[in-house]
This record gives sequence, structure tokens and C-alpha cells, in this order.
Amino acid sequence: MNITLIGMPGSGKTFVGKILAETLGFFFFDADSAMEKEYGIPLPEILEKLKGKAFLDKEEQILISGTAGIDSTVISPGGSVVYSLKVMERLKKISVIVYLQTTLLSVEKRIGNVPRGIVGAKTKTIAELFAERSPLYEKWADITINGDQSAEKVERDILREIKNLKNNGASHHL
Repeated sequence: MNITLIGMPGSGKTFVGKILAETLGFFFFDADSAMEKEYGIPLPEILEKLKGKAFLDKEEQILISGTAGIDSTVISPGGSVVYSLKVMERLKKISVIVYLQTTLLSVEKRIGNVPRGIVGAKTKTIAELFAERSPLYEKWADITINGDQSAEKVERDILREIKNLKNNGASHHL
């Protein structure tokens, strides 16, 4: 079983993902870190270098190759992953997709002035990206969790909901 965490930048995908992976004894795959490792520079610099479409293509490639043949892994893709139908269909096949749903206010507070690579942030506000992406996160989610809670509470909620899915036989990839 694999678990994929989706949501806006600042929703806790990496932070919660690491905790969840440790609790479950799973591997942790962070697409942003994989991209930084490949390029040897921070994500905002990669985004600046590659620009929108090229960045999304590279993110797609890293997620497809990085998730090939995996099991017992918590996957943390970038927040823009929902723009790739190919990757989302793959993640849906190989994992339970958990949407860490946060309010716009929480996202704005969490990302603040922290430099991060946010696809589309040069031409759209965080509010516009939030409005554009939220329906896509909802569309792909097997489970939606309130991400505006402590990381420990988010983790407990994820584990409870995955157990419920298993008990109800609702997912073939559990």
C-alpha cells in the first residue's frame, strides 16, 4: 500500500508525510526533494530556470520514475501535481490519495515569506491558485482530511480513514 498526500503548498504534505511514513515504517518519497537533488539547487531556483510547463514536465517525469514499482511508501508530490492527468491517474492506481484540505488563510500564513517554488505564482495570486486547484484536489482525493489541525491530529485522522477504507473494502490498492 502507498499513500499520496495532495494539497496546496503549505498544507503539510512533507511534514505530515515524514511523520506518517515513520509511524507506518514506510519509505518517504518527496518529489520536490528529488528534483532539488537532481538539479543541485533549491526548488524556487529550479522553477525560475525551467519556467511553468517545463517544470511541470520535469515534475511529471520525476513522479513517474520515482514511483515505479514502489510499495509501502508515503508520496509527497508538489502542489501542482493535479495539473498532470497522467501522474494523477498513476497515483490513483498505486496509492490512496489523501487531500490535506486547508483554508486559504492557513496557506497564506504557512507559506508567508518563505521562498518556495509555487507553479503559477508569478502570474496568479495564491488566492487564484487556491481557487483553481481546490476542485482538482477534491476530484482526485480518496480521503479528505482537515489540514488546519496539528500534524499529530492530521496523522491520526489519516490512519483512521485508511482503516475505514480497508474495513469497507473500498479500495483495491490497500
